[in-house]
Amino acid sequence: MVIFSKNPDFQIIKKDTLIFDFLCKIEKEIDKYEALYLSISKLHNQTLRTAQRFSLIESFETVLKKGKGELFTLPNEDVVVIYQAHCHEETLAALIKIHFLFRDDAVLQNSADLFQAEIAEIFKLNNQLSTLKDKISLIINNTSGNEKNTPVLSGKNSPETKKLINQRKLRELSPLILSKMQKALSTMDFSSLIRRQSVCAIIGKSAPQIIFDEVFVSMAGLKDMLMPDVDLFSNPWLFLYLTEILDKRVLDNINRHDDGSLLSNFSLNLNVSTVLSDEFLEFDESINPAQRASIVLELQLTDIFSDIKAFILAKTFAQYRGYKICIDGINVEQLKYVDRENLQCDLMKIIWHPSFMDIIREDKHFTDYVNKAERAKLILCRVDDPQAVELGNSLGINLYQGRYIQRLLAAQPRKTIFTIK
Repeated sequence: MVIFSKNPDFQIIKKDTLIFDFLCKIEKEIDKYEALYLSISKLHNQTLRTAQRFSLIESFETVLKKGKGELFTLPNEDVVVIYQAHCHEETLAALIKIHFLFRDDAVLQNSADLFQAEIAEIFKLNNQLSTLKDKISLIINNTSGNEKNTPVLSGKNSPETKKLINQRKLRELSPLILSKMQKALSTMDFSSLIRRQSVCAIIGKSAPQIIFDEVFVSMAGLKDMLMPDVDLFSNPWLFLYLTEILDKRVLDNINRHDDGSLLSNFSLNLNVSTVLSDEFLEFDESINPAQRASIVLELQLTDIFSDIKAFILAKTFAQYRGYKICIDGINVEQLKYVDRENLQCDLMKIIWHPSFMDIIREDKHFTDYVNKAERAKLILCRVDDPQAVELGNSLGINLYQGRYIQRLLAAQPRKTIFTIK
């Protein structure tokens, strides 16, 4: 299962940076690219804009695939499509379809096309890159704070608009919505959405030493791009299926698009079913056998016990191939019930929470649970403040992950990555 925005640790990279990351990625070939800017925020009908979101994205399926492109949604719901210029005609064809989709909106009533209505604008990136960046930056800066992740009606930040936004209820995730999202995901380049967060060793006041990087996709970015008005967690079973789709996209991305930085010393948070899939076999074949021992597969505790037989099969296969297995998603109350050695797993992740202190004071046997799990095999995650590291060190825990750890890393030069033993 890919790590998402429900875990606060993984909101370090804001979605607004994704488009700039992509522009940086294609910098050497920028002359080959152009960008389409769609001012969706200018449309009047909010309901129509939301309903047609998937159709809009699907309209650019050919452009994104053939033109090695990417589609981005800005905080005010404007859309930017970046693609190679040889797909210019395909882009114009997509605009005709989009004009038809939104033809009932008042803004388009007296316009022959989206350009005349000032909804569409094309930028030649060989000489208009800075203009595009300035336009995007202006949108981001003007939709800061609480408004940054909510759409702007009619392009205005009026009190009435804010009130309507706050009153808007999220739709439940349905099979139809999931099907549309799956189709949209099939055209997306995941390289600009993949992020990393380090698991580090810290002893006392020493600087953090990177052990491995967890690779994840920000669900916040995907949600804002594809379905900002949908509660992705409203249906656990459909959400589980969505995570399986994303698992396989991440594996495919590492196989096909990695720049060489993900050859070893990283972890993937996967579903048990993904480890048993054909996609994982393809991923496994692409990995140098000598590097598998430095790769960690993180499996969620709830997923493990939902089908223990499948877990045992997946764990046995993965460890036979050389991978490490980490049990993820353990809260402090569950630690006493999880036997790492009996499950024959290599690592365990415990979720830090301020209640840690109270539980340790109330449960005199807590240190025994840590001893049973083995301190060297424990990772304290979601670490937001120094107190977590201080408490962890007092318990003999040396591995940490979270926002506070990222801040420590950012304040020092990146250290050599050590291999997991």
